[in-house]
Amino acid sequence: MFKLLFSVSTLAATIRLSAPLALAAMGSVFGHKAKIFNIGLESYVLTSAFFATWGSYLFENAFMGLLFGIAAGIVMSAVFGTFVLHFKSDPIVVGIAMNLSSWGLTSLLLFNIFHIRGSILDPRIKSFGSIHMPFLDGIPVVNEIFNNQNILVYMAFAVVILSQIVMYRTPFGLRLRGVGINDKAVQTTGVSVVKYKWASLIITGVLAGAAGAFLPLSGISMFTENMSAGKGFLAVSAARIGKGDPLKSFFACFIFSFADALSVGLQSFNIPSQLVLMAPYVVTIVVMCLTNLNELKKENV
Repeated sequence: MFKLLFSVSTLAATIRLSAPLALAAMGSVFGHKAKIFNIGLESYVLTSAFFATWGSYLFENAFMGLLFGIAAGIVMSAVFGTFVLHFKSDPIVVGIAMNLSSWGLTSLLLFNIFHIRGSILDPRIKSFGSIHMPFLDGIPVVNEIFNNQNILVYMAFAVVILSQIVMYRTPFGLRLRGVGINDKAVQTTGVSVVKYKWASLIITGVLAGAAGAFLPLSGISMFTENMSAGKGFLAVSAARIGKGDPLKSFFACFIFSFADALSVGLQSFNIPSQLVLMAPYVVTIVVMCLTNLNELKKENV
């Protein structure tokens, strides 16, 4: 069991599985800092996964699939922002409505475009290939964990670092955090609160769209109904656990992904598959409970 926990294959799988969560969580981080509670991230990821599949199918190119996925994420943000920022709708209600409708929408599009139900697997759907970095060949463990991953995995790590810099080292990040802390005070300085909230939503759409594109284009070259499987919810949870801090949120994503990777290895033991598949979500609940308990202790001190 100990060998399974810290095996090279488990850690390599953790790195790969953390990529879509990290991308979506970084999008949620910007919304969190702008004081926008967007629970509809699950719909972003699922819809983007479908359109990424369609884009890759049409052009037989993974990068075009990624662009289609990002475009779908931006459209979802536009829908969410229109209802929440302009029609003043409840963001939780809008988010739940989008999550519920995205499954039906993607299933409908899957049937009408590909004339199939359940899943689509076609040789014209192209995935991103793995990237070999020769300079890692001489480093035993690091080479097996980090080498030969696809470009979206490396992009996810770059996005985490860039998000940290933008959030805490740029005027944009300072104003965005100000909007979340006290939007009325920021408004008095001449900063457009709505403009910055829209900017955070667009960033959310781009990153969640890339996260959705990762699912069908990371090697499997297929789309299945409900392919997101709760990854949007996990990303929202990671952002809340990290309190909108990119590095802390990524650490939460890493924990969730480790539990997910471990669940794959645990299937070789005589453990009911239902319990194994529950592992990532149980870990999410435990981490959130521990975080809330820690906050309560600080308040009582």
